[in-house]
Amino acid sequence: MTEFPVGSPLRSAEGNERSSLAEMVIAGGLFFVLLTLRLFYATNQPWDSDEPQHLHVVWAWASGLLPYKDVFDNHSPLFQALSAPIFALLGERADIVTAMRWVILPISVLILWMTYLLGRRLYSKRVALWGSVLAACFPDLYFKLDEYRPDLFWCALWLILLAILTDGKLTPRRLFWAGFTLGIAFAVSMKTTFLLLTILLAAVVVGLIRLLIPELRGHPQRTVWIFYFIAPLIGALSVPLTLVGFFAWRGALSQMYYCVIIHNIASAGDQWSLIPHRIRDFRFWLFVPMIAGGIWLAKRDPDRQRSLQRLFFMAVVGLYCPLLFTFWPLISKQDFLPFFPILILVLTGPLVWIGDWIRSRTVFPAYLLPALVAVLELSWMIKARPPLKATNQTNLAIVSDVLKLTRPGETVLDAKGQTIYRQRPFYYVFEQITREKVERGELRDDSLERLVEKRTPVVISSHWLTPATGQFVSQNYIPVGSVLVLGRRILPDKDGRAEFNVVIPAKYAIIGENGLVLGTLDGIEMNGSRDLDPGSHDLVLPSPNGKVFLIWSRAFEEGFSPFAKAR
Repeated sequence: MTEFPVGSPLRSAEGNERSSLAEMVIAGGLFFVLLTLRLFYATNQPWDSDEPQHLHVVWAWASGLLPYKDVFDNHSPLFQALSAPIFALLGERADIVTAMRWVILPISVLILWMTYLLGRRLYSKRVALWGSVLAACFPDLYFKLDEYRPDLFWCALWLILLAILTDGKLTPRRLFWAGFTLGIAFAVSMKTTFLLLTILLAAVVVGLIRLLIPELRGHPQRTVWIFYFIAPLIGALSVPLTLVGFFAWRGALSQMYYCVIIHNIASAGDQWSLIPHRIRDFRFWLFVPMIAGGIWLAKRDPDRQRSLQRLFFMAVVGLYCPLLFTFWPLISKQDFLPFFPILILVLTGPLVWIGDWIRSRTVFPAYLLPALVAVLELSWMIKARPPLKATNQTNLAIVSDVLKLTRPGETVLDAKGQTIYRQRPFYYVFEQITREKVERGELRDDSLERLVEKRTPVVISSHWLTPATGQFVSQNYIPVGSVLVLGRRILPDKDGRAEFNVVIPAKYAIIGENGLVLGTLDGIEMNGSRDLDPGSHDLVLPSPNGKVFLIWSRAFEEGFSPFAKAR
């Protein structure tokens, strides 16, 4: 086997020195610190609004409801469906987000393990080790790995797919399993669309480069090319077609098609207008140095198969962001989850090679440079988000208060499902796509009618509600604890008389700071709570001093009051 100089990027995993005990201890110590931090971040890291939204869909699965038909969701269904059995075992609890964050810890470990395998296969054991360490310590990746979201499973499948495609000669069998993995990824997220485009375009780039560079051309082989097309196609369609068949059998195929495909499609004019802004992002142009670097490595590597695998891998890294920015309408941090591990792996190569060069001329170890970068990442992460700072008291209080106040089958109006265990009266979630469609007149916001129809007793305050819904809520709900419940403030005149309207029929109580007030309601002496129909009601109080509120009786009976300090 050809030997290359120390520090050369052409050294294979076998040719690289074995990691020393000190190097392994340092890397293991960093992983241990990250795991220890997770003990705190799993509880104290702020909930992303997507987490309870996904868990609300998981609750629907666990409760026997059918997503898309009974509960709105604009994501592919597989991950939530797989989560439902564990969710059901955990029961109704306010800290369900924290619990489910621990449940998906193995997926985070799988992502880092696949990063290591790709690094060992394509570069060296040292690049693999420190690539996985640097990826784990990278704040934007670490904090997303701490969240409950299908994007983690999607990211793991993406890395598995790349591992399959770079693990040897491409045969119909290997392409079948690559297609099968891709099909699972589609069943987890429709964002797999631009992942597929990335792989196909990277393959085209590699094919063109092979034609232009003679030393990368292989010997022609007799191949039945139809099998190379049919095998991945069968693999890719198997899981999605199974899911489509399931929802068709349950009579919800049209709803699934709307929620997963149509609802997520933004207008073409809006999409293309974003391109001039997005091309100013330096990540858009990463394909230039990545493909150039891949060509440089490939031309100098005597192992032709590995050289092409490296070239393909680096083309994938470089093309990821241009295709994401071009074809995906709504970009968020989690869309970069599949990108960070592979980019960090490529960037770790030069760090390790420079470290090897430094070691050959000094007494410093080869791993010093990547270890220092990892420590800096870790310090930055802890400084940005102190692990002991509690941030989720309000979120926990909302879920806890809703569980105390409502019963199964009753509705709660929230923006995206943050109450988790209760259905919304309004079908859609008030996320960005829905709000934009309402503003453009493509969707009708009928949440006001649904609030009345479902007699919704509890609302979660949110700036994401549309202005009309927000105004209705402010007129017919009052804050108690961390939520809003049916009620309103009553303003008696100096004689203690007041007239007020009820829009949503329910059992109400009329209270002051000291509890139930005395007087007559609609000419009948008040004696506790009373069922009130929609319409105007007359109140007469013997002593009109102090604030007076109409409040949903169950909230009052459970100890909630507009006079108590909100949590």
